Amino acid sequence: MSTISPTDFDSLEIQQQYNDINNRWDLAAETDWDNENSSARLFERSRIKALADEREAVQKKTFTKWVNSHLGRVTCRIGDLYTDLRDGRMLIRLLEVLSGEQLPRPTKGRMRIHCLENVDKALQFLKEQKVHLENMGSHDIVDGNHRLTLGLIWTIILRFQ
Repeated sequence: MSTISPTDFDSLEIQQQYNDINNRWDLAAETDWDNENSSARLFERSRIKALADEREAVQKKTFTKWVNSHLGRVTCRIGDLYTDLRDGRMLIRLLEVLSGEQLPRPTKGRMRIHCLENVDKALQFLKEQKVHLENMGSHDIVDGNHRLTLGLIWTIILRFQ
């Protein structure tokens, strides 16, 4: 059995204190790195979101100008792409201008069911024109889904431009 002398005890105590200090520095460094890393991730996510929002705003502005350039032929105009296409009337008119064909008359009511019916008429016309509309329904446009509304206009541009 070994005995611990007072000097050994002092050495062990000093060694323990040294380890405690090093551990604290290691933990502090890890915590700082985690905080820096999480703030970097947060910044990265916010930057990605800002760029996506900016891209959406540019697309909205561009597509609104494109739609208005064609609706100008029949003295119509939209102010906001998302809200003005929701009732389906301007969408039907746009497709009539682009295709040169007469689409079914839009329903006159202002209720949701009338809007759904009008947008459905426009989407049905696009399907008859062999335009592939993946995962898109009239309710998406009536509800003002930004991504799908932009996707619909982009599909129309590709088909009729």
